[in-house]
Amino acid sequence: MEKDRRRPLRSWCRDLGMGVRFAVGGGREGWIRTALTALGVGLGVAVLLLAAAVPHAVSTAVARDKARSDTFSPSSTAVTDRTLLVAQTDTAYRGQSLRGRLVRADGARPATPPGVPRLPGPGEMVVSPALADLLASSDGVDLRDRFRGVRTVGRIGAEGLTGPSELAYYQGSDRLTDVRAGTTRIASFGGGPDAAFPTTNPQLLLAILVGSVALLVPVAVFIAAAVRFGGERRDRRLAALRLVGTDRATTRRIAAGEALAGALLGLLTGAVVFLAARYPLSGIRVLDYGVFPSDVVPDWRLTALVALAVPACSVGVALLTMRRITVEPLGVTRSAPPVRRRLWWRLLLPVAGVALLWPVTVGHTAMVGVRVGAQVVAGTSLLLLGIAALLPWLLDAVVSRIGAGGGPSWQLAVRRLQLSTTAAARSVSGITVAVAGVVAVQLLLAGVQTNDLPDPSPGPREHQMMVADRDGELPVAGVPGLYDRLRGTTGVRSVYGSLLSFAGPLPSEVRRTPAGEVSDPVRYRLVVADCDVLRRMVRTDRCADGDTFYTPPKAVREDGTETGLPAPDAPPVPRPGTRLAVSPDAGSRPAVWTVPRTVRTVDALPSFFSLHAANILATPGALNPALLRSASAEFEVHLDPDRPEAVEYVRNTAAQTDPRLTAMPLWDTSTRTGEREPELFDIVRAALQAGAVAVLCLIGAGLLISVLEQLRERRLLLSALDAIGTPRRTLGRSVLWQTAVPVVLGLALAVGCGLGVGLLLLHLVGKPVLPDWAGIAVLTGTAGAVILAVTALSLPLLWRLMRPDGLRTE
Repeated sequence: MEKDRRRPLRSWCRDLGMGVRFAVGGGREGWIRTALTALGVGLGVAVLLLAAAVPHAVSTAVARDKARSDTFSPSSTAVTDRTLLVAQTDTAYRGQSLRGRLVRADGARPATPPGVPRLPGPGEMVVSPALADLLASSDGVDLRDRFRGVRTVGRIGAEGLTGPSELAYYQGSDRLTDVRAGTTRIASFGGGPDAAFPTTNPQLLLAILVGSVALLVPVAVFIAAAVRFGGERRDRRLAALRLVGTDRATTRRIAAGEALAGALLGLLTGAVVFLAARYPLSGIRVLDYGVFPSDVVPDWRLTALVALAVPACSVGVALLTMRRITVEPLGVTRSAPPVRRRLWWRLLLPVAGVALLWPVTVGHTAMVGVRVGAQVVAGTSLLLLGIAALLPWLLDAVVSRIGAGGGPSWQLAVRRLQLSTTAAARSVSGITVAVAGVVAVQLLLAGVQTNDLPDPSPGPREHQMMVADRDGELPVAGVPGLYDRLRGTTGVRSVYGSLLSFAGPLPSEVRRTPAGEVSDPVRYRLVVADCDVLRRMVRTDRCADGDTFYTPPKAVREDGTETGLPAPDAPPVPRPGTRLAVSPDAGSRPAVWTVPRTVRTVDALPSFFSLHAANILATPGALNPALLRSASAEFEVHLDPDRPEAVEYVRNTAAQTDPRLTAMPLWDTSTRTGEREPELFDIVRAALQAGAVAVLCLIGAGLLISVLEQLRERRLLLSALDAIGTPRRTLGRSVLWQTAVPVVLGLALAVGCGLGVGLLLLHLVGKPVLPDWAGIAVLTGTAGAVILAVTALSLPLLWRLMRPDGLRTE
């Protein structure tokens, strides 16, 4: 009994080994066929390994960012020899983020951030290698002015950076004197919440999940198609084995062994491609996170799954395919009589996907738990695999109904497709799945982004910047000097400035509860500016120095638009003669200001200064700016459109005044609002677009390999057509039609099904339908380019095979 159990295993091993020997020892033809399979499988494996390395790369970068964190510290850290003051000075240079920190040690042994052996002193700084190279290059001329008078004394090590291309620095400064808004005292670096991907938006997580599935499922389909390269020539060799007495089961196992050899070589090829691709990836940054080549390490569990699944998939696909082929001693019969493709079971896959996705509710609360994410991935995978399963049925239904009309090239292409729709569908199914998934995600992203709050800023935002003192770093007496320096900066056309603060009741008028506790006092948001600025903030037909205005706040809907009604928590209208305390939070006895009798109630205008949402707006003649003991300055800077470098000049002026000042373009909404979600959506959309184009090119390479293999199989037929005088351009056009018809049908199915999947996803998040026709056009254009490229690259082999000597036989 034990021998009987071992016999099937031995037979399997013997037959698989024989298939491996046929694959690697079958002469030039065998090597070409195996190399094509290994190349196709290797490209797919490399993509899977890169996907498996993403979690480790992201978690490593985020962990390094967490290790250097200086924002999570107790509010009352005592001064010791280990403590230091830290202020954030993040900025940008020519579109690149620049991470900066001002530091000042409290003692002789201050804590140091990762990668920095010694804390820089006043007038010194340590920089990342990428920033050092930039400062030393001709491209960093404008950036060097920003650090005028600061000496570079060292470089930040890799453990203190999120990636090799990160621009970062630590600058010593004696401007930091004590803890205040924007300045923190810490005793060590690190801490904070556990490292995680920097977004919790459930709709964005849904888009990332669906997009990942949309880009990885085609790779799996492509690998399954790659193991079938060279199938027709292999089947004729199996017929020869049947002639010498091999039974049907043995021939199937030998065929599986040949596919296994190509898959194993494909694993090695994929590993080599993956190792080579790690270094170019080090230049990629997403959300200010980069990767070192050493970070791109696939998860061992996922790697083991790929290493086991790819050979198993190759053997399973080979055995499944051989069930549809009858290998006899005198030849091979393929699907005779033709089997009518059934539609009902193909519809079960998308129906099951819809059944999984429909119960999932995604709203403004985060998607919690692995179960929901797994349900989304499984449902989307079934939907996309259902599209791949529908393509052979659609292609067979269309090709079988095409008439005999058209030119000779069209007839040759149609006849070839009618004889083998399976091969054509197998080559194009990956394109169909990729395009359908990306169309669905683009539709989801377009609908989700309609939730962004409307931008209240008027007019075009190009060529305008904001320079702000958000945390009171700049004293009120220094505001006129900064105003003059900004006006004198090269490339600046005009500057509008204002002072922002608060006003409230006098300390003696603050109400107390029966228990003796101080109740929340009424607070007014205060702006002091000249009439040129106030006319941009309020609706008024006249303004003169000495005027005062009051703008009652309006109620706001959930979507951010105003209702026109007063806000329920609006402070009362200040009556003329009311005495208010100016800057009551300054810590000392506040100045007293009396509301003038000329105060007028007006409506606010949308403006960049309305970010402060002021209630009381006064000219300097009505409220002396010197009374503002705790105020923030804000400047709107208009640039010369013909001087694009003016942005950096303004940043340099602000940094030379105080590195803690904020200077940012007003057209950069993500930095102006302090939110990263718009940037995240744009990055996800761009990444999906680029990934889809890359997958289309990958599948195009597989389609080219398939076409070349089919041409080699038809060598005798092509030689016969050449011998009877068939023009070369006729056969060239036939290759074009043979490639174009399946791709066009696949794209039509992909766009239709992708829009359907997108509608389902939008139903889950309750968003409107806004198709991204530009993105769809890019994908279809790329697919058209793939068709032309495959045709052009296959023509040299076609011309070489069209020779009369190809009719020779033995």
